[in-house]
Amino acid sequence: MFYPVDGPAKQGILSVGTGAIIEVKVGASPFADRKVVTIQPEGKIYVYFADDGETPSTTDLTTKGFYQFKDAMQSYEAGPGQKIYVLSATGTVNVRISERS
Repeated sequence: MFYPVDGPAKQGILSVGTGAIIEVKVGASPFADRKVVTIQPEGKIYVYFADDGETPSTTDLTTKGFYQFKDAMQSYEAGPGQKIYVLSATGTVNVRISERS
């Protein structure tokens, strides 16, 4: 069941390239009470939801992940235990993120 987003939020910007996957989080660890993650990239990226304990590769993101296009803002339900990874499709792009509770 989805609970209303009525708590605090954290926002940040990630620099995402094509060579290494980046976990979507603001700070050293995911926001403890997060319910929703919002992502808005300045270029096309791959978004991947990892299984518990999984460490995905760049190939996993490009073959199993899904596209999020430039400037498209998308919100995903994701608690602090759900790891979300991103990878740029081309070059290095800034990705604006928000973790909300």
